Amino acid sequence: MLTPEEINYLGQITNNTWGYPGGMNKNVPTAAINMSLQGNKMLCTYTTIVNLMNDINLRDQSKKFEEESIGIIKEYIKELKGGFKSDSGRPLKCKEVDTKDSIEIITVSPYSPKRTAYYRRFTTFEVE
Repeated sequence: MLTPEEINYLGQITNNTWGYPGGMNKNVPTAAINMSLQGNKMLCTYTTIVNLMNDINLRDQSKKFEEESIGIIKEYIKELKGGFKSDSGRPLKCKEVDTKDSIEIITVSPYSPKRTAYYRRFTTFEVE
């Protein structure tokens, strides 16, 4: 169980608002990672904007986005653990409990096969 002080450390590390260095600051204007803590569960939401070329092979195209999002979340959690350990003096234990993804098409044109969409991955971790 996290202490209130450790919860504060996590909040400072994951804060991505103005004036704070936390969050995914990789100069990627079309992607973001947001974290929320609910009890002993931490929800990591990865969102990016993608271009899909055809509805026929939508699942094939989304496989690439799936692999990319899993890698980015793993790297983010690795950095989060490092920051937590340096702030609190103890390692953060994160166990992945659930992960799922979704694609939400936001622009469609009858004159073009190109579709713009949000790709989201929701990963839940149990933290100690």
